[in-house]
Amino acid sequence: MSDNQKIEELTTSLKVYVQTNIELFKLEATERASDFGSSLLSLLIVGFSLFLFILFMSISAGFFLANCFNDNCAGFILVTAFYFLLSLILLICRKRFIKKPIGDRIIRRIFKK
Repeated sequence: MSDNQKIEELTTSLKVYVQTNIELFKLEATERASDFGSSLLSLLIVGFSLFLFILFMSISAGFFLANCFNDNCAGFILVTAFYFLLSLILLICRKRFIKKPIGDRIIRRIFKK
């Protein structure tokens, strides 16, 4: 075998290797994007269902408390005050309870092997 043939074979092998690595990268990126997208969509669906549940439970709690206090305003004001306090707590602790866990979960999901 001459040196030219060896160089041509090496060049051909290198091209095939690079093309194979590019295809592998595309497939891995597609898999990760698909996994992330499906997880996000399922989380949105579950989140929307949970939102509806909390909404109707809040309305029910408002009516229940209004019935207990014999005052329509009092029941709904208590429910509103509860959500206001919950919002304040989440606002104060948002980095620890919301931002960091969600960021960590997204990073783990993206770099999952």
